[in-house]
Amino acid sequence: MSALLVLPESRIAEETRRAQEIATAEASWYRAWRRRVLLLTLRCGAVYVAGGVVVGASFALTGDTAPVALWGGLLLGNTGPLALAYGFWMREQGRW
Repeated sequence: MSALLVLPESRIAEETRRAQEIATAEASWYRAWRRRVLLLTLRCGAVYVAGGVVVGASFALTGDTAPVALWGGLLLGNTGPLALAYGFWMREQGRW
């Protein structure tokens, strides 16, 4: 075998240790990312349900407040999760 292809034992141990550290860091990052996505999903679901509750409650209202509650609930239920998802995406990109 050529002398250029032979690595010292210390270099092999260092490379192995570095590869294990990288694998551990990646596993930790993916675990934290899954947790962040789960929390985002729960927040989006809660906002969507809250909008539905406001829309449902608006059907019991009369007068000028009924359309305000209806459209407010529709906006909250439909654009609230999008706003949360956009904020999550911006934080993940490091721009916010």
